[in-house]
Amino acid sequence: MKLNRHEIRTCLFLLLYQKDFYPDERYEEQQDIFLDEEKKEEELEDYDRLYIESEMARIIPLLPEIDGKIEAASKSWKLNRIAKAELAILRLGVYEIIYADDAEVPVKVAIDEAVELAREYGQEKGYAFVNGVLDTISSTGDK
Repeated sequence: MKLNRHEIRTCLFLLLYQKDFYPDERYEEQQDIFLDEEKKEEELEDYDRLYIESEMARIIPLLPEIDGKIEAASKSWKLNRIAKAELAILRLGVYEIIYADDAEVPVKVAIDEAVELAREYGQEKGYAFVNGVLDTISSTGDK
């Protein structure tokens, strides 16, 4: 069963969240473990797995640049003060708004999806923070 776009975003978010807890040299192994589990639980198809792996391979090298944009847009909040779930969601949102090849995903949809992920996985009012930061980034013209 092919994953829908929301399910793929959820996998990408979970992998980005997980990345903060493992050293770089162990991350690929942890990604494989996660995707193997997803395959068992969600019947992850090979093409979905390849897509997720390729997106993560594009996102990870961009993290320093993405983090700079988040820090600039989040005003007085340093990255280490942002909750890990919200940070991972913001990273994915910035990637989709600025860097992703998926031209068919409008900025508003990327922000709405990030807010939904924040409602599901973030802190109680984390969705408002995610919405504000991504809205600021999307309106700066830095796309």
